[in-house]
Formats: sequence, C-alpha cells, structure tokens
Amino acid sequence: MRVRLARPPWSARNPAEGAAFAMRGWPLTCDPDPSLRLCKPGPHQPLAVPSPVRPAGIAALGVQGKADTGRRPGTPLQCIPGPLLLCPVAAPGRRRTQKDTLLRLLRALPLPQPESVPCLGVDEFAVRRGRTYATLLVDMDTHRPVDVLTDRTARTFAAWLREHPEVRVVCRDRAGSFRDGAQAGAPQARQVADAWHLLHNLAEAVECIVGRHRADLREPLTVQTGQNDVRPTTLGELDVHGRQRPLVARTRERHQQIHERIERGDSLRAIARELRLSRGTVLRFAQAADVEQLLVAATHRPSMIDDYRLYLHHRWMEGCTNAAALTREIQQLGYHGNINTVRRHLRPYRTEAIPPDAPLLHLTVRRVTNWIMRRPEQLTGTERKCLAELCERSPALATTTEYARRLAEMVRERRSEHLALDVWLADVRLDEQRELRTLVAGIRRDRAAVLAALTTTFTSGAVEGNVIRIKLLKRQMYGRANFDLLRRRILLSP
Repeated sequence: MRVRLARPPWSARNPAEGAAFAMRGWPLTCDPDPSLRLCKPGPHQPLAVPSPVRPAGIAALGVQGKADTGRRPGTPLQCIPGPLLLCPVAAPGRRRTQKDTLLRLLRALPLPQPESVPCLGVDEFAVRRGRTYATLLVDMDTHRPVDVLTDRTARTFAAWLREHPEVRVVCRDRAGSFRDGAQAGAPQARQVADAWHLLHNLAEAVECIVGRHRADLREPLTVQTGQNDVRPTTLGELDVHGRQRPLVARTRERHQQIHERIERGDSLRAIARELRLSRGTVLRFAQAADVEQLLVAATHRPSMIDDYRLYLHHRWMEGCTNAAALTREIQQLGYHGNINTVRRHLRPYRTEAIPPDAPLLHLTVRRVTNWIMRRPEQLTGTERKCLAELCERSPALATTTEYARRLAEMVRERRSEHLALDVWLADVRLDEQRELRTLVAGIRRDRAAVLAALTTTFTSGAVEGNVIRIKLLKRQMYGRANFDLLRRRILLSP
C-alpha cells in the first residue's frame, strides 16, 4: 500500500513530520503497494518510510490491495503511525474512508488485559502540564505499561489496586496521593520509595538552607595564601567603566522609596499601586533587613565567564593583557558572552595588585549545594578546602553538610544499620534548620517506604523511562489526541 499526500510536505523528512501534514487535513491517496511512502508530486524522489502491515490491517482500513506477506509482520493499525491514519482519501474509483472511521476503528481495538502484576510501579505524567495529570502503572518485571488512569488521585489508584489483589510491591515516588492510595487499595503490598526522589528532596532542602546563608558565600575566602582579595560586593556594583550599575542604583532607590512609605504608615498594596510594582516585590523589599541583602543576588549571579576565570588568570600572568584577544581565545573554548564581561572581569587586574595565585571558584548556591551532596572523595582539593572554610565560617552549613552526607550515604550504599535512620531523624529534629525538619516530618509519615528503599534494590527507573516515552508519543501527535487515544498508543505501542 502506498500513501501519497495530495499536497507536497516539502519539510517532511520522517513519519512524524509527515503525520503533522496529515493532521492538518491534507488528503492521502492509497495505492496497492505494501510499503508506506510519503511522496512528492512530479519528478521529486519519494521519501521511503517502510511501514509493513498485515492483510488484516489493510482490510480493517477498508482499502483494497495486497500486502507483502514476506515482510516482517505487525499488529493491524499498530505499525502505521497513528496520525497518518487521520485523513485518508481513496484513490479515484475506490472506496472513500473518512478520518472519523479510522479513529473509530482504532479506538475499537481491544486493549491488552494486564496479567498478574506482583511488582507494580506508579508515577504521574502531565496530559496538559500544570492543569491535567494522569497516572501510569508499569509492570516492574517486564518494564511495560499495564494501565493508564485518568487522574492522579488516591481514590482512583486505590480502586485499581482493589481489582488486582496480586500486587505485593508498589514502587513509587514520595507523593502523598500514591501513598494513601496504596494503603487503602493494597494494604498487603509493601511500598518502596524511590531512592533518587529521596536524594532529590534532600538536595532541595540543602539548597534552601544554603540560599538562606547566601551572605556567607560573598565573603572572600582565604584558602589561597598571598592572594589580594578585593571586596566582591564593590566590584559587582560597578560596570566596566567604574560607574555604578543601573540595577544597583535602581535597587537602592526602590529600597529607600518603599521603606520611607512604610515608616509613614502606608500599606503594601498602596505602595505597590503608587510605585507600580507587584505586591510580591514590595513585600520582598520590605522584609529585607538592609539593601545589601537585596544586592547579593543581583551582584553575585553566576556568570558565563566563571568557567574561564582560571584560563584568563594564566594568560594574564603570561603577559596577554588585551581583552579583545582574550575574548577571542575563550570563544574558541566555548565562551558565548561578549567582550564587556571579559573587561569587567579583568578590571581588578588593571586597578589593583595582580593576584599571584589563581582565582578561587565563584561561589553560588547551587555550586555549594553540589559540593555538599557529592561524595567527599569526588571533590577536588580546592573544592574540599573551600567547603571546609565555609563550614568553619557558618555552623549552620557545617551541621547541614553532616546531616546531608549521613543520609546520602545510607541511601547510596543501601545501608540501614539498627536504628540508623531513627537516630538521624532524631538528630535533625533537635536542630533549628526548618527545611531539614520539614523533610524529616515527611520521612516520618513515609517511614516504612523509606526503610524499604534502604534495604531493597527496587527503584522507579523503569517508570521514569516510560514517562519519557509518553512525552515522545505526545509530541508525535502534536497534543491533538484525546485521553482515550493517547491511552491506546501508550498500551499498544511496541
């Protein structure tokens, strides 16, 4: 069977792109040829896209023709890309098949009945991101989807589990709806929390704590001896010409205006209306102790030049002081910024004493969080020394590093000595870090599943892989399929 587009898809280079043209309403002409081709009219060379089908599949489509039984067999309607079946029109003198008929035939295909699923994986995926979510159920033994639920509520999940009492293990993330649904629908099943999600929740808590102590990151480090440290706040507030940056001036002016109106008794809404700012911005300025707290994030943002600081330092020490030449050199190494950023970085070298040692790494919240969450043996000597000095400067960061590494070691090594997790939970509860205490409260509610994650080898990796595959299917259909058609593609696709 040969499929021709009545209008040439000049940009079509694969079945997914050709399907997009078919979904836009361009008719397809069917010729008796067992292979599927997207063809251009005239002398253009056809684009071969083989899609073998069985004779039963051709009969189901209502198209006359003979299939090549010597080709690799496929499931009827399954091997043909779904969107290509939406708008077919029969060739002259043959029977016409409407797109609604094909969709009705596709929806009438029987779905595979799930067999015994002793080990079940569950996760959510976005049907429409931010609005509608569904639940994917995966057989953890075969890594194949067994069903797709219409929503992600605990009631729907529990109802499905009651119909499948053979489930003995439920692998899930730490979402509360799946926990409650598993407890209600399969109380006999053992729930296993995913280790990656547990580490991810820990990293989020650590990042919040490091963000609250951002002021400690802007203080100059003394790891390298003999380095003439220049106050980074002063350098970050000036541009390449030595003038105050517009962002810094605007932040200082807004801080003064907002606090003057707060002192005279104006409400936050009145200040927002008068200054034409959002209420959240006014609240952030009002809660800041001083303007320096607001300038930290503005003047210490990660820069594209951070990865080239060491190279620029060595080149300067070798005698190359031309900013344009240095910019061209680092652009060959992957730098995508402009010359002004390089000039701003080199300004301390021109105005102050040249530092004899290489510059330290630019400290950011995410970089320090990465140091804390990584294995200690994977850190370089400089990173280890920088983190040690930060911990000496801030006791809160020191305790956070200790707690994070203790839990990360238990999760990575699958180690759960007698009461090790309970001791960790008790120690964190006595600490004053509210982010870690919130994490502890969630782990206590999900204690059995977390202990199972520390003592078993079950993970949700197969479920996450199927979620990625669903994203591919959605993109192939350009988001135009209803839930029932998407569900069939998930369960019937090879």
